[in-house]
Amino acid sequence: MRNCRQHINVGLALLPLLWAGYATAQERVSVRADVFFYGAHVPIMLGVVDGIYKRHGIEVTFATGRGSATTIQTVANMSDQFGFADGATLVRLTAQGLRAKQIVGILQTGSNSIMTLPDSNIRQPADLNGKTTGFAPGSATDQIFPAFAKKTGIDYGSIKGLSVDPPTRDSLFLLKKIDFDMALAVAQLPILQERCGCKLNLMRFSDYGLNLISNGIVASDRIIAEQPDLVRRFAMATVEAIDAAVADPQHGIDVFMQFAPNAGFSRNVVTEQWAEAAKLLHTPRTRNKPYGIMDAQDWQDTINLLEEYVNLPKGAVTSDKVFTNAFLPQ
Repeated sequence: MRNCRQHINVGLALLPLLWAGYATAQERVSVRADVFFYGAHVPIMLGVVDGIYKRHGIEVTFATGRGSATTIQTVANMSDQFGFADGATLVRLTAQGLRAKQIVGILQTGSNSIMTLPDSNIRQPADLNGKTTGFAPGSATDQIFPAFAKKTGIDYGSIKGLSVDPPTRDSLFLLKKIDFDMALAVAQLPILQERCGCKLNLMRFSDYGLNLISNGIVASDRIIAEQPDLVRRFAMATVEAIDAAVADPQHGIDVFMQFAPNAGFSRNVVTEQWAEAAKLLHTPRTRNKPYGIMDAQDWQDTINLLEEYVNLPKGAVTSDKVFTNAFLPQ
């Protein structure tokens, strides 16, 4: 009996060491956002702040980005292990030889939109002819705008503009230095409406037949092949965080305000952003499936639209090149 007690006491003494070993065994990864922090990033932040990623053995650093195209490229070259980026932009880059996939679908329904001021008299696509905007080449909506123009009969060549980053474009828009803004409504609409104290006119691409796969977690083919266990743990932790954010949205907003206190947004803006994002977590085809699971036909529909309207070479991209559900419970 005495020997048993000694073994038990030794075992208990070792527990703190074992937990310490677990704590230091965390794999460090960097995650890149598409642009500045906004409400759709709530699940990732919640996963960090509430320790969900840590419970899956991952120490996450989450940083802002400079557009989906740039984020996907930093993921592909392994400067960042994971990114939150646009699916249609991923398709276009894949056609150019980039190798990465969405492993968790988050904003599965797109919110690419044109926004105009209420006194602009710009309310339909034809009204954009000859107008001015700012072009941010790395932005997801800018990547798709030519498709919107072609599908709706806009004379793309008549659009005047200059190269700017998204925040500069927003400021020029509110100052009436340009005629229209373009962005993900899930991010920008609440921000701009609060800043202008007005209700903006909105043209959603999806209302004109351009419903494209939007933002999800992107990983390079290289990390998928070389570190599948890390990819699986990161994907499953992200889905767990989405579940938690949907179940308790107010806690998710609390986490955002804690994680990104310098984002410059009111609580009301972030609340509206996450509420809008939560509506986009499924498509009709994935509505009865767990969060994160994507549908091959949704991706193929996106590919088909890009082939038809953005000169994507036909057959250059197939759905299996740009997404996988392999790391999620079905």
